[in-house]
Amino acid sequence: MQITYLHHSGFCVQLPEHTLIFDWVEGQLPKLDPAKPVVAFVSHFHADHFTFDLFRRLAAYPQVHYVLGWDIRRQFSRRFFAARGVEQELYSRIHFVKGGETLAVAGLTVETLTSTDSGVAFLVSDGSHSLYHAGDLNWWLWAGEDAAFNRQMTHDFLAQMALIEGRRFDAAFLPLDPRQEADYAEGFNHFMRHTDTAQAWPMHFWEDFSVFQRLADDPRSAPYRAKVAKAEWYRR
Repeated sequence: MQITYLHHSGFCVQLPEHTLIFDWVEGQLPKLDPAKPVVAFVSHFHADHFTFDLFRRLAAYPQVHYVLGWDIRRQFSRRFFAARGVEQELYSRIHFVKGGETLAVAGLTVETLTSTDSGVAFLVSDGSHSLYHAGDLNWWLWAGEDAAFNRQMTHDFLAQMALIEGRRFDAAFLPLDPRQEADYAEGFNHFMRHTDTAQAWPMHFWEDFSVFQRLADDPRSAPYRAKVAKAEWYRR
């Protein structure tokens, strides 16, 4: 399994029989094997996770499939897709998913959770590897919000995490957002303490790489610190 950071929450994961692309909006894709199915995942419609350029970027690959959060279909009409070059044949290869669904795509098993912001999180398995991409499913506590918002956020996040308590993941891509100030690692920390995750890749940190050292120095990360990807891995 080879993982390449693309930008923000975007990653490319090259597996023996598949290439997976998550939340690409920019960044250089590695050289892809055209003989392998390419499955592109988009968690939700926000511009830092979804762009129509994705379809143009992957047009050359004959075995490309798309798994998109249902909110993208709600936000953009079929006519809107067509106006941006996504004609019927390509549109037929898009799977729109809501939280709590399971589907089979190109030999992969894909499960979804409901995001605490918009769209879904993805759990993906090829039978040998198990991956998690959070999208914007996170414990979004904000100092500027009222207590009721943060209580609801806590309830909603923990309810989704309870669904995957103890699950094994070879790699997980998790928000670590410095804009949350003191609460920057609440969701990350909870996920790592309640799943069996071999390798955790921070994302959604707005290119503020100082958050890696901050997490390394955070006493809460002690039980899983060695499993967290290093900032230099992102700059290869």
